[in-house]
This record gives sequence, structure tokens and C-alpha cells, in this order.
Amino acid sequence: MQPPSIGKNILYYRKKRNMTIDELSKKSGVSKSMLSQVEQEKTNPTVVTVWKIARSLDVSINQLLQTEEEHSIQVIRRGDMPIIYSDDGKCTFRICSSIDMVENLELYHMICEPGGKNCSEPHYLGTQEFLTVLSGKIKVTVGEKSKILNEGDSVRYNAEVKHIIENISDGESQIYMVVWLTSKE
Repeated sequence: MQPPSIGKNILYYRKKRNMTIDELSKKSGVSKSMLSQVEQEKTNPTVVTVWKIARSLDVSINQLLQTEEEHSIQVIRRGDMPIIYSDDGKCTFRICSSIDMVENLELYHMICEPGGKNCSEPHYLGTQEFLTVLSGKIKVTVGEKSKILNEGDSVRYNAEVKHIIENISDGESQIYMVVWLTSKE
């Protein structure tokens, strides 16, 4: 697989929107010289630069990273998924979503050791979390309310307040979590 033609894709979407390089520069905050170098594929932009350009062109980052060889199936191999840990180190989150989804949807496979607890501060207004317990038993606390979930149970809640996911079983618990960010206001 060949690397994406980011510059060619930026040029395509800029022309499609009848934007000059000057207009894109002003809208994105990326200098004209940098945009020119990227479009001519003389330099590779940072992720932040690609993000600024994508937002200004009203396209996803994924659209700017697409190659002609890509098809409708995108695979993220287990070994390529980033891993983060809860503060207590007993919960592991494997990030299952691609970087282009980060603005509105995050997917996680969560594994918690017995007694493992993940405490989250409030997310952006309108953010919702959906959990499905794959194995074990967990307690979800949202604000002042708590629910116990067993294997196969699902829950949805507003993540605009402090919330806690805790493994209350004697063994490992596995959870599939979807974070839906409806707004960043």
C-alpha cells in the first residue's frame, strides 16, 4: 500500500470548493507557504495541520488521508491499537476507533481487573457513553446514581457529569464502550 497523497487530496477539495490558497490559509490558520508545500507534496504536514485543513475544507481527516488503493473496509489490527490505563492501573482501554473518528465517536475495549475502577471527569456537553458488559459484573455511577450490570447488559448515560466504571466481580470484567460526542460547545 502506498502512502496517502495528502497534498493531492487537499488540492482536490480546495478546488472543489472554489477556494484560493489564500482563502484556505485564512480559514485554517495554516500559512500559504506551508499549504503550497503540502499541496506540492514537498513536505509532510503534522496531524494538527491536517486537522486544521480538514476542518476548513469541511471534510474528515480520513478523506484527506485516503489513497486510490483504499476500499470501503478499514482494518485496525489489535497490535496497532493504542492502549491507555485508568489511574489505578487496573483498567486497560484498547482504542478501537481510527483517528479520523475522534471528533464525534470513540470506541474502546475495556478490561478491568477485580476492583479496577475508572473515574472520569465530565465530558463535553451532549456527550453520551454506551457500555455493553462482555464478561463479569460492573457498577456504573453517574453523578449520584448507580446501576449494576451483568454480562450481556448494556447501558447509556450522559457523560456530562463525573462518572465511574468499576469492576465488582471476583474476576476480570470486559466491556465494550462507545463514546458519542454530539457537541464540543
